Amino acid sequence: MRVLCLHGQGASPEIMESQTSSFRALLPPTWTYDYLEAPNDSAPGPGIEGVYPPPHYCFFDWYTPERMREAVEYVREVIEEDGPYDAIMGFSQGASVTASLLAESAGNLKFAVFICAALIPPSSATSDELARTIGSFGHIDVPTLHVIGQQDICYSQSIQLSKTCEPSLSQVVFHSGGHDVPRDDINSKKIASGIEKCAKKALSQF
Repeated sequence: MRVLCLHGQGASPEIMESQTSSFRALLPPTWTYDYLEAPNDSAPGPGIEGVYPPPHYCFFDWYTPERMREAVEYVREVIEEDGPYDAIMGFSQGASVTASLLAESAGNLKFAVFICAALIPPSSATSDELARTIGSFGHIDVPTLHVIGQQDICYSQSIQLSKTCEPSLSQVVFHSGGHDVPRDDINSKKIASGIEKCAKKALSQF
């Protein structure tokens, strides 16, 4: 299984690799992960400054529909050049870009993982905006896993995204934390289990 990974705003491929290490360690060792570097320089994102050194990147520094479109096209070009990929995983801003891409066309991507999906900053991007952005492309009809922090400032955006996905193919894992990837054993096992269920559902469709 080959997975393309999109990091959040003000992060980097190396940061996302670190953030997801706990649950990835529980997935099959034959799976591989490519961490895409977003095209724009950025200030560090929430929880990043002082923890992870620069450089930091983003798909867009401020959300507009046009910038989302540009981000989707950037990712699609990478998939065309470096793919095929079996699955895609996004954190925060990367999750929103992932959703927009899938709603437009999943192509060969068989399933997706969304972690703390958001149009950052939340003060300027509401859950309704996220729903309109994704909905303007279409419905997401591949198996999906949504990892949502109950204390996340972007909680409502993640919930709204989950509602744009096919209910029969969608799973949600809630955790008690905020805008971050949980790394404790219990939540890591839940996330890994959810991802493997996505993979099984996806493979049963092909």
